[in-house]
Order: sequence, then C-alpha cells, then structure tokens
Amino acid sequence: MSRVKLETIKKILTSEYWLIAALSGIFFFFFALNRGGVEVCIKITGFFLIINVLVGDYQIKKIHFGYLLTAGICTYLLLASLLVPFSQPRHMVILVKMLSIIFAIHCLSRKEIDDRITPLLGAVLALSVCWQFAARCLCNMPFGTYANPHYLASFALLSLPLIVYFFRVNTGWYRFIFVPVGILDADLFLQIGSRPACLAITCGALFVVIFLAKRQHKRLGTMLILSILAVLCATQYADIVSKIIDLILTLSTEERLQFWADAWKMLKDNTLMAWIAGNGIGSVRVFFPKYSVPEYSMFVFPHNYFLEILYENGIIGAVLVFGGLGFLFFEVIKRTKETGNKKRRILLKCMIVTFVCWFIHCGLTFPFYSKYSLYPFAFILGVLLVLVDKMDCCETFVHERLRGNKCDQVKK
Repeated sequence: MSRVKLETIKKILTSEYWLIAALSGIFFFFFALNRGGVEVCIKITGFFLIINVLVGDYQIKKIHFGYLLTAGICTYLLLASLLVPFSQPRHMVILVKMLSIIFAIHCLSRKEIDDRITPLLGAVLALSVCWQFAARCLCNMPFGTYANPHYLASFALLSLPLIVYFFRVNTGWYRFIFVPVGILDADLFLQIGSRPACLAITCGALFVVIFLAKRQHKRLGTMLILSILAVLCATQYADIVSKIIDLILTLSTEERLQFWADAWKMLKDNTLMAWIAGNGIGSVRVFFPKYSVPEYSMFVFPHNYFLEILYENGIIGAVLVFGGLGFLFFEVIKRTKETGNKKRRILLKCMIVTFVCWFIHCGLTFPFYSKYSLYPFAFILGVLLVLVDKMDCCETFVHERLRGNKCDQVKK
C-alpha cells in the first residue's frame, strides 16, 4: 500500500468527527434516551481514543498534570480494590469508562475544531431537553425516560447552567432557541421537585454570585435569585416552596440521617486495614443492607459520597478523591478570576455551578460508583480539565514570547 493511501487512512481514522459523534452519542443516549446505546458509544469512543494515541498526534506524555492526577487516583482506586475480596467488577468498570470519556474530550480539544461545533453541541443539549419534556408531558411518562425522579432531576439540574452558557455565548438568531429550552428544562426541574436538587442549584448559584461575580453584578444576581424564589412562593408553582418548608420542618426525621447513622455503624466494624485501604469498590452494596433498620433494608448505599468512599476506599482513597476534587475546584476558581476571555469566563462560571450541583445532588442521591454519578461527572471533569489545560498553554505561549522578545533586545 502506498504512503499516500496510508496517510489518507490515518487522517480518516484520527478525524475529530469520530470523537464528536461518539461523545454526542454518549450524551444523547444517556441523558435523553436512557438506553443501552450509551455503552456502545463509550466503546467506540475508547476505540478512536486508542487510534489517536497509536497513530495520531495525541501523546499521553505531553498531557496536562490534571489528567495525570486524575488517572493516578483512579488507578490507585482500581488496584487497591483488586486486592480485596468484596470488590464488584461491574462498578469498577464504570470508573474505567469515565476515564475514557475524560481523555476523549481532551483528545478532541487538541484538534482543530470548527467554531460551528458550539451550536452543534448546544443542539444536542436542546434536543435532549425537548426529548425528556415530550416523554413526560406527551407520552405520560412521569419521570421522562428514567425510572426514578432523581435521575430526571439530575439531568434537568445539570443542564440549566449549560443552557445559560449557550444563550450567552451564541450571537446568531438561534441563541433565542435556548430561551424556550431553558423554560422547558426549568419546568422539568420544578415539577420533579427534588429537594436535594433545589438545595444544589441554590448553593451553586449563590456561590458564583457571592464569590465570582463582579461587584456591579453581585447585587443584580442576588436580586434575581430572590425574585425567582419570591415568584415561586407567591404562585406556589409545582408546590416547590411547600416541599422545601416541609424538609426544614421534618429535617430531624429525614431518612438520610438514618442512612448515615447506619453507615457509621458499618464503618465502626472495619478492621484497621479496611480503615486504611477500604473494602473495595462496590462493597457498600454488599454490607449496607445488613446494618439498615428493617423499614430501610431495601436501600443499598448511604446517600453520602464521603461515607461511601471512606468505607470502600479507606482513608487513603477518601483523601485522594476529595483532595483531588478540592484541588480542581480551587484551581478552576483561580482561573476564573484570572482569565480575560469573556466566553471562557462565562463557561467556567457555568461549569462551577454544574460541578457544585453534581456534588450536592448526586452526592445525596446516587452511589458514587454508578453510571448516574460518574458519567455526568466525566463530562464535567473533562470540560474543566480542558479549560485549565488551555489556559496553561496560553500562559506558556505568552511567557515564551516575552522571553523571546527579551533575547532579541539583548542581541540588539
């Protein structure tokens, strides 16, 4: 086979459009259809990621420190779990799939992508929202394509900041498409009435307004949040305010408090080695029901990321996971304050809200090592790491230019 044909095949196989299609498929199959096609798309994503590593320009040794840290933490969690008998392989595989999504997003970011990709990604998001709304309102499916209200609440919650982003950064007429899409998404969110989701979006929005908004925007943002709460209270829309008040009044009898107490009893029975290295990924599902009171024996996890990871991965794993998340969070906040690029700053703020929403809502409703937790996190972490990576590349380029200018002046 001639060299020209080999180069053509290589160019086709390493084309960015394969990764765009595969990642879009993962998003749509998971968030809109909730069908098995997501697993096929993840395998396709992994295949083209490997192709780019082997014959493309994607070189692992040149990736940003954040990716090495992420891969290192995940590798430790997997290897440590292999050494204990209670680990569940099907949950460990989800962690590997999360990594493939993260690195595929990074690989895609290194390619020359046309500016038209932003409206395309926005279209996938808008279509997913419309699909879920139609499933709920037109097909009489109370939780959209999901079997649990928290799954639909998670999608609606995590979509809202991204809809705001696409409306803010697009300049054409199609930006106004995101107005009705945002209304439909907000209606899904409110009609489901997930109290952890309400707590999450409130905390995320207030954090950005208080700590990241410019001085002249702080008052406007606060007034907007208070106005939305006032309208919901006055109209009793979706009875959401009553649900929040009920949560406050019955907080002492909240079932999650019982879950946490049961998880602590389970932790107290740990051996010294289990305290240090954990019992393995998925082990909570094996032992938690044995410690639950009879009326909650059907629940298999404590609805608390910290307690779950502490039991499954030990103190070392908890320090690595939460230390890594904390490092990323404060690094992103730092970059948000430093960047002068308006679009990038808007995206960083929206992603911070999304990250906070994911951590609070998913942390209180899903197991950590589940697809409903790690697949959304893969997209959030993938985008945040790309933004940090691109800002570091820009800083390196500027420093090199300044150093070059100084050298030229010395020569003169």
